[in-house]
Amino acid sequence: MKRQWQTALAGICLLLALSGCANNGKAGSGVKPQNYRQDGYLGQTNTHPGLPGHHIATDYRNDNLTMRQAIQNVPGVADSNVTFNGSDAYVTIKLAEGLAPREIPTVEQQAATVLRFNYPRYTIHVQSMK
Repeated sequence: MKRQWQTALAGICLLLALSGCANNGKAGSGVKPQNYRQDGYLGQTNTHPGLPGHHIATDYRNDNLTMRQAIQNVPGVADSNVTFNGSDAYVTIKLAEGLAPREIPTVEQQAATVLRFNYPRYTIHVQSMK
């Protein structure tokens, strides 16, 4: 008798398990299947703490160099200096010769826009000097 109950209970559990997985996101089920980015690891690369990430490829030295390169093509910028304090980046722009005083705020704003777009992890502060 005990064996029959065990067999019946195992059969019911098997049916419940199979019926719970059988809808696969079909209409009316209310459950959407989980989709992962096609990275070959079913999305696990984004959660593995041992894999190198963005924090390994960037540091203040690299960010300083690339920030200066990013704003060197902004019209009116002759040179720049970048100083970091935590997540704040203080950028001092040396202005090009012959720049009109009314153009200075525009140059500062363009440089700040380029840096804020490319470096969202920093709070950018821009000032200029002749």
